[in-house]
Order: sequence, then C-alpha cells, then structure tokens
Amino acid sequence: MKEKNELLASAKLTSKGQITIPKIVRETLNIEEGDSVIFYLDEKNNIKISNRKDCKVSPDNDKEQVVVKRGSK
Repeated sequence: MKEKNELLASAKLTSKGQITIPKIVRETLNIEEGDSVIFYLDEKNNIKISNRKDCKVSPDNDKEQVVVKRGSK
C-alpha cells in the first residue's frame, strides 16, 4: 500500500488537452477501458480523481455544484 501524499506518477498534457492516466493510477483506482472517471475539489480545494463507479454523485440544492461521496453507491 502506498503512503499518503506519495507521488504515484505524472502525466504530460497534449496539445489537445488530453493525458494518459498512468498504469499505477488505473490499477489503484481499478479503472478499466470504458470506465468513467470524475474530477472534483475536496474540502481543502485539492483536485481529486475517482472511478465513477465507486462514487455517489448528487446535486447540492443550495449551490451550483455536486456532492461526491466515495464508497457505497
């Protein structure tokens, strides 16, 4: 198991704004071809990436944003 805040990998942005998700990240998040990923801000304004199937995404009625909960759907 990796330590918290340990650098797993890096990726380069292409001219089309695309990146390849490194293999270690795909394996850690159990991302396979055809899966969707989501990017979201946590409470400390850090950008997070998660496998969409591992999260529950629901609208926050008080704000123009969504709430992301990891774990059970």
